[in-house]
Amino acid sequence: MNEIIEILKKVGAVIENDHFVGTSGLHFGTYINKDFLYVHTEETSNICKMMAEQQKDKKIDIVVGPALGGIILSQWVAYHLSKFSGQEVLGVYTEKTPEGGQSFTRGYDKFVKDKKILIVEDLTTTGGSVKKVIEAVKNAGGDLIGISVMVNRNPKLVSGEIFGVPFQSLGQYEIPTYEKKDCPMCKAGIPMNTKVGHGKKFFRK
Repeated sequence: MNEIIEILKKVGAVIENDHFVGTSGLHFGTYINKDFLYVHTEETSNICKMMAEQQKDKKIDIVVGPALGGIILSQWVAYHLSKFSGQEVLGVYTEKTPEGGQSFTRGYDKFVKDKKILIVEDLTTTGGSVKKVIEAVKNAGGDLIGISVMVNRNPKLVSGEIFGVPFQSLGQYEIPTYEKKDCPMCKAGIPMNTKVGHGKKFFRK
């Protein structure tokens, strides 16, 4: 088993045999709760060091992650890249816009302009969230040189080709996803988990 998955299972971040809904509205039976990872600072640091190791040969000025979980990743990955390179690498983040996109607030766009950017994300299923951060980086005038994620949940769909820049993940954990009308958990009458994931948002839809 991949090392990253072993770590996530050790801290109780992998929940199996349940009924979840993701940000895209797709249903699935296994959930990776990265919030259960982030309370463990040593494991979080170790994972971000692994992400930094994959990127240490690139000249990176700033690491960008989407709020909220991406804040933690951007800070730790930037920290370890700084150690590897001997030069300060900054860590910033984007925030959701009212329209559902991502943008830089708090003046972070001024740091990003004309700098070499690495985007970090915890999990990818469709790549939609990463694309929104890519747009924010481009709008701020940043030079995107790579994308790094902890776990790619849909390697058949999500790759560097759909982003147009080099893409790497620490591990792959393919989790089948379903539209609501095709969901086997719905058909089996398995209650939707509204405590983790986004089931509560879609519960009445």
